[in-house]
Amino acid sequence: MTEEERRLKLEEPAEAPAEEKGLAPSDAGDGPGVGDDAFQEEMATLQQEIARFKELYLRKLADFDNYRKRQEREMGEFRRYAKAELMRDCLPVVDNLERALAVPGGDSSGLREGVELVLRQFKDVLARHGLSEVDPIGKPFDPTHHEAISRNEVPGVLEPTVVQVLQKGYVLGERLIRPALVIVAVPPIAAQRVQEPDSEEANGQDNRN
Repeated sequence: MTEEERRLKLEEPAEAPAEEKGLAPSDAGDGPGVGDDAFQEEMATLQQEIARFKELYLRKLADFDNYRKRQEREMGEFRRYAKAELMRDCLPVVDNLERALAVPGGDSSGLREGVELVLRQFKDVLARHGLSEVDPIGKPFDPTHHEAISRNEVPGVLEPTVVQVLQKGYVLGERLIRPALVIVAVPPIAAQRVQEPDSEEANGQDNRN
């Protein structure tokens, strides 16, 4: 470069600033503007969506946990009582063995000892599977577990009481699979109270006639 060219370049005016060129401040730099507000609004919307999906997820997770526990409980109940029909079919065998032992005579015979052994083992097997007897002799009558075959008025009895068990009842776990067949002693006054409404109704019908 010649000395003349160097002198002309130094005398060339500098480039005008952005304001002198008519550019807006927002065009000249990266300062805050409308784009930042839209970005912040979009971020807030996304955070709300995340919170909503998180709540839905937790709710579905709780529902599934409750469903799983309910299924486990129902399966446990099913396994527990699936053998109820088998147990019910075995009860006549127990009844017959007990009747055989109730026959008088032959206490020292080997046959009786064998029957006692079979009955005891059979009851042990049933008990291990959750079966238990309902033998309410001397206890208050409970219609949910007892079936009364006969009711006898007995002086001195304060409430209906089981005085004889004709056939034992059985429960499997907490479920009754056969009620006990019983004879019940009832107070005479209780029997009168039962009969009084019928008598009053009969008298009312006679009066109407």
